[in-house]
Amino acid sequence: MKYDKLIKETINKNKLIQINNNIVLTSYQIEILDKYKIPYYECNSVNEIIFYIEEILNQDSIDLEDLENVSTSLAENDYYQNYHK
Repeated sequence: MKYDKLIKETINKNKLIQINNNIVLTSYQIEILDKYKIPYYECNSVNEIIFYIEEILNQDSIDLEDLENVSTSLAENDYYQNYHK
């Protein structure tokens, strides 16, 4: 069935993987970070990963929508997890 395959792919894409005590990423985020050779496994915080992403986004003149989306989702997750209102 098409839906079963789609559901499994979606679950696998969004599976959370703990990188260290401070960083948890989805499989999809890891895939994109690997694609752009961002050393997320060496980072101590999500903000460090975002810094690496921003360096790449500021250097390249081409549209890197997938990397921008990862940066946005990391920033949103960091905000909701670490900044209590």
